Amino acid sequence: MIRKIVFSVILALCMTACGHKPVPHPPLRMSVDIHSDPSVNNGEVFWMVIKEVDEAQFAFDSYEDIEAIMQSNNWGTDVLAVVAVVPGVPHTISVIRPTYRHAGFYFLFTYEEAYWKVLHKKPAKKCRVHIEPYEGYVTGVAGAF
Repeated sequence: MIRKIVFSVILALCMTACGHKPVPHPPLRMSVDIHSDPSVNNGEVFWMVIKEVDEAQFAFDSYEDIEAIMQSNNWGTDVLAVVAVVPGVPHTISVIRPTYRHAGFYFLFTYEEAYWKVLHKKPAKKCRVHIEPYEGYVTGVAGAF
């Protein structure tokens, strides 16, 4: 009798250990619509880097730091995308959405501009980036409503 109980307990433990494992959820995605005026950056292609950041990191990221990321083939896990932007050509990309931090959008124009980065706090499933021609000014990054 005790032997049957021990066998049953061992069998139950083995079945539990070897049973169905839960499938991890895929990371949340964010769709980014990129729109720029044809005259931005004198009509020349420029780069956009999207990183998962906190506010302090975003404040201290320098143009040179972001340029080094863009030129590197070994991006860190915080880099969500590196995209060539053609002025006047709308473009949509899909990236992993930051879960607990923000999305930093960095723009590498031919000539460094005063407005070259934008912080998008708690990004939604969809956001829109609009770049105006005034000195490559990024007018904003907005979430979907």
